[in-house]
Amino acid sequence: MGVTTNLINKPFNPRAQDQSPLAYNRAKLYSGKALDFDGVNDSIDISNFSLNGYTAFSICFYKLTDTTASRWVFGNSDSISDGINVYQNSDGTIRSRINALNFDTTNNHFKTNGFFVFTYNGTQGDWFVNGQSESTATQAAQTLSITSGAKIAVPSYTTGSYYDGQLSGFKIFNTALTAAQVADLYNNPEKVVPTGVDNTALKLWLPMMEGAGTTAYDGSGNGNHGTISGATWTHGIGAPVSQTAVIDWNKGTNLKSHSEDISNGYTLQNLTLLQDNTTSPNGLDNADKIVETTTATKVFYSEQTSQSAGKYTTSLFVKSAERGFAFAQIGVDGATNRYGVVFDLSDGSFGSSNSVGTPTGTSYDISDAGNGWYRISVTATHTSGSVYGIFGPSNSATPTFNVSGYPSYAGDITKGLFVWGYQIEKADSVGPYIPTISAQTSEVLLPQGLTSGRDITGVNLFENVRKQGALNLDGNSWAEVHDNESLDITDEITLEAWVYWDDSVSHGILSKWNYGAGKASYLILKISADNFRFYLSSTGSNAALIENTTTITSGWNHIVGVYDGTNIKCYLNGAVDGSTAYSDGIFPNDLNLEIGKYGSANYPNDIAQPRIYNRALTAEEVQRNYNAGKNTYTN
Repeated sequence: MGVTTNLINKPFNPRAQDQSPLAYNRAKLYSGKALDFDGVNDSIDISNFSLNGYTAFSICFYKLTDTTASRWVFGNSDSISDGINVYQNSDGTIRSRINALNFDTTNNHFKTNGFFVFTYNGTQGDWFVNGQSESTATQAAQTLSITSGAKIAVPSYTTGSYYDGQLSGFKIFNTALTAAQVADLYNNPEKVVPTGVDNTALKLWLPMMEGAGTTAYDGSGNGNHGTISGATWTHGIGAPVSQTAVIDWNKGTNLKSHSEDISNGYTLQNLTLLQDNTTSPNGLDNADKIVETTTATKVFYSEQTSQSAGKYTTSLFVKSAERGFAFAQIGVDGATNRYGVVFDLSDGSFGSSNSVGTPTGTSYDISDAGNGWYRISVTATHTSGSVYGIFGPSNSATPTFNVSGYPSYAGDITKGLFVWGYQIEKADSVGPYIPTISAQTSEVLLPQGLTSGRDITGVNLFENVRKQGALNLDGNSWAEVHDNESLDITDEITLEAWVYWDDSVSHGILSKWNYGAGKASYLILKISADNFRFYLSSTGSNAALIENTTTITSGWNHIVGVYDGTNIKCYLNGAVDGSTAYSDGIFPNDLNLEIGKYGSANYPNDIAQPRIYNRALTAEEVQRNYNAGKNTYTN
């Protein structure tokens, strides 16, 4: 059984000094990386870029430093009188020139360390600086004619006026971003595309944060990579620039224990259960198969008793076997009111729905989980009594339903479905899947991982291959989670991460620790080329520690530190690897949580799936997490 805790595992109100524009427990990545242009002959050539026939567009970039007037940021025309050009004026304002029309910022921005956006909707041009509108101008309607490529840091039609300073995060959209969408990008720098804008509108994205090489990769997916001439990579320039954030700490609950073991605590009606019959969505061979008997009622279900009023959602991962249709039903108010839906597993579409009684607030959903798996869910409003989650196979998208609202048909002792990952939650829609051994009634921290399909530089992973879900740290970069009360864990705790091990020494992996300032709470430190340590402090200025005992080999390793109120333990690759008695608790502090950093000791390699739990994982749960990740990180 999992260890229980009375600490609510979710953020409360942020601290008074919390000025972070990001959501609680969302990490920001810092490094200060950019391309540094010398003002003499440095540039980026994007020879294949075109943006022809559009009447609206937006340009975004971080202008880290600039030094001289009349210098070009971007140019894509054969003369200054056509296409798009962005450059600095002699008075320090920034100009966007569309064909022969000028749109200028209001203020002097020499040496401004800021985020600049220019939008054009066909007649009106707007400049935004750090998320705020600065200047607006209306001109005659223009149509873009960009077919011959573009350049950054120099105009296309001449070799003079080279930019002198640093640039990063350059984007072009073929739509005019609204003020709200500009603010969304500024306040949430982890977002590639703002809310309300289709991904296909992003035509060019050069993060210019790779840190090495002569290619500025296009993260838009359009293949418009730039060739870097002369410009050098730089980092650590002044205060680090918040780059692509890497972790969105989802929070969720699962009221059902043993979410991946239908043999434990579930009721089966006229179904045979074949355990561990196929590969589940998490890559392990622990998905079950449910096979029909010949009678008419073919479902399995779980009852969650005495639930408070509100909306509830039940969900399951399903994959077709002999049956290509799955049924999901939620029963509320002691199953007096039921709502069910049939899902077509051949294409992820919906079939018939059915109600028993008078369920309200009903909805349903299906999402592709990969490799033939779908996650199906149904929702209804509950008033009092028990809540049921009910699932089973169907023989068609439009079956006949019996009095209980189940598909009614003659079963077959050879036909069935693959199933895995049962969940019931008090929510008005399906949330992140929470694997359980014991029920999770308080929200748990569940890192989602990298922005889908991209590494920390924003480059598509298929073009710059790195392990999915990893922070590609280089000794200058780190990730940081702004302090809030959910991180002030005072009794039981678990710190976990996949770490790419090398021969470096004394580098932080997970840290909320400043011993000298009397603000030490918890820390996992790579203490040597062979070992790591897990530290705790009960006063902020003392330290208890445990060091793992096995020599760690190079490559990916799963490391975990656990404190259960009695002992602190190290786990290495799923097994206990050191333990010592400790029962003094944990000192809370107001430091940010750092990932890949402790003091000036930044980790110079990859860290993946960093997680913090406000309870002690059991040995079984640590082993499960190791098994879930080992195929990704060790093969």
